[in-house]
Amino acid sequence: MASTTFDYVVVGAGSAGMVVSTRLAENADTTVCVLEAGEDLTTQPNYLIPGLSAAGLQGPTDADWKFYTKPQENAKGRSIWTPRGKVVGGCGTTNIVALGKGHAEEYDAWEALGAKGWNWKNLVPYFKKSETFTITEEESAETGMKFNEEFHGSSGPIHRTLPKWKSNATVPVEKGWEALGVSKSANGYDGDSLGFYSLQLSVDPTTAMRSSSATAYYTPNKDKENLKLLTGAHAARIVFEDRDGELVATGVEYYKDGELQTIKANKEVIIATGSYKTPQLLELSGIGEKKLLEEHNVPVLVDLPGVGNNLQDHYTAPMVVEIDEQYDSLDSLLDPAQAGLEFMLYQEKKQGKLTTNGAAQYAFMSNHTYFSEGASEKAFSTADSIIEGTANTTLKKQADFLKSEKIPDLEFAQFAAFLPTGDGVPAPGKHYTSFLLAILHPYSRGSIHITSADALALPELDLRLYEHELDLDMLVEGIKFGRRLLETDAMKAAVKAEVVPGPEVKTDEEIKEFIRLRGQTVYHPIATASMLPREDGGVVDADLKVYGTKNVRVVDASVIPIHFSAHPHSTIYAVAERAADIIKAAA
Repeated sequence: MASTTFDYVVVGAGSAGMVVSTRLAENADTTVCVLEAGEDLTTQPNYLIPGLSAAGLQGPTDADWKFYTKPQENAKGRSIWTPRGKVVGGCGTTNIVALGKGHAEEYDAWEALGAKGWNWKNLVPYFKKSETFTITEEESAETGMKFNEEFHGSSGPIHRTLPKWKSNATVPVEKGWEALGVSKSANGYDGDSLGFYSLQLSVDPTTAMRSSSATAYYTPNKDKENLKLLTGAHAARIVFEDRDGELVATGVEYYKDGELQTIKANKEVIIATGSYKTPQLLELSGIGEKKLLEEHNVPVLVDLPGVGNNLQDHYTAPMVVEIDEQYDSLDSLLDPAQAGLEFMLYQEKKQGKLTTNGAAQYAFMSNHTYFSEGASEKAFSTADSIIEGTANTTLKKQADFLKSEKIPDLEFAQFAAFLPTGDGVPAPGKHYTSFLLAILHPYSRGSIHITSADALALPELDLRLYEHELDLDMLVEGIKFGRRLLETDAMKAAVKAEVVPGPEVKTDEEIKEFIRLRGQTVYHPIATASMLPREDGGVVDADLKVYGTKNVRVVDASVIPIHFSAHPHSTIYAVAERAADIIKAAA
């Protein structure tokens, strides 16, 4: 492998990397090699069974990069684990199989910020190309959702399905939402993400197993002669040459079995290592802020200050309630006998609780719905003060999102279980339902940068969690709205007690303290190699090419310039599908 030249070298076999690799390899005359630091765990049951997917969020494994933030000043000094898949399929192999799509105007914002051609209309064909959406007549009647050929695919690699099992605890929650003015939506995946609707999963409807870029893109193509996957290959840096004043990538250095090797690229090097690792590889290769690179004795090839900055994620706070025993939950799986019965049901009939991730439904709403009286105007004013004089164009666009009644800025994800929050454990025999609250456009911006020239050392991750008080204010309003949900007639009859945060947490300041102590992210990092104009802190142009280079592109979530109201996995697939066409057109 070390002496072989390929047309394209793709660094990272994750969600985006396997999409772009297999699409480029559709041309039998094109050779593609993919370097992946992790291993291929595609056939292991603990990564395939949806009901076990949340186990990957209990703590780092060998399929995880083991990223921890630096101590977060505004989160009680906590160093927070933020999982990232180090495995073929990336986070699509280790996440909780949730799919989503944001609001059309959020995608249109990419183009408004300077990424010409990147908008909802142009992404829809690639959402469709990436997926096969399967919905039965019974599911359609129950949820109100339908297969709409304008927005959904019927022959793409990734399976999109509805859960085969759903707790009846969704019934009082739905009635509660309606009582509070949150409407049920039949088109939450069609460019209008407002309202509450059933979760959709990346699960094969026939096998009831995870559908990912590893299983759906790579596995059917793994025997192609022109597509090579090299696992256990840790990229160290991109090798460049100066050709008539142009910076041309000629290959990639990587560690394999402790030895530093080089693989050559004839046409392009494509970085697809995600929002945390992509900035590191660029900086190790001499592309980044000049001062930072000089501090770590990395020769500066391109002074590009945007690398590793503008980091955005979805910030969360939990709510857990004990519910009446008539409402089912996954907590019953803590009983070995019940777990055994469910495993048999899954194995024999592909039914039951193990066919789903435990999440039941989403509810997305704008602050015009969930803020208490007067809070919206205060938030608008605070947002205006944040963006006053800032050079960050994405923050300015967020201020427009905040004032819109159509664009959600808060998510309630309902889980039929006791979510681990650090506040106790489920009591035997009791049933729970939990809500993961997430603000969708936080104003705090983080960063990730190298701390040495050692390619095997992790970079320093700083989320700057709750750097802006407005992010805390929005989560406080979310928890207060969640308590209003618990006070609706339907929920009063179903809920026995609020467990987390608990009735002792009352005032706004007490809720803020709770969030500082228990708040996390939803592990949706983006924007560290933003697709923005270079003068606005951009790292790649609209063709995903790294500024200052001739033939290096980035294809992963790091190019997405501004966050949106959805779990991002579907969007990453669509971005990679479009990227493949852009690369093919340039060949």
